[in-house]
Amino acid sequence: MAEYTYESLQAVLQDRLGDSMPERAMDDIHDALKITEQMEAEGYSFKLEDLSRGSMTETDWRATLSKDGKEFSGQSDHAALAVCVAVADALVE
Repeated sequence: MAEYTYESLQAVLQDRLGDSMPERAMDDIHDALKITEQMEAEGYSFKLEDLSRGSMTETDWRATLSKDGKEFSGQSDHAALAVCVAVADALVE
């Protein structure tokens, strides 16, 4: 998993996805999931896991895209950011 700043992650996604990048993908899980739908159409498998299951006060999400035996993951306390990191890693691979 590459390390990104918010700005560098947004730049990678915008560069690779262009006009198909939802406007609020990095802030809204519903928009982020629209990107994973595009990735699934290209043959990727997608999984989003709640790693803090059972906690009422903590959140920790891991998003994973896989294709051809390779996995690309992102982890964050914000689900949308976890998804966007996984997508960015898959797109720059």
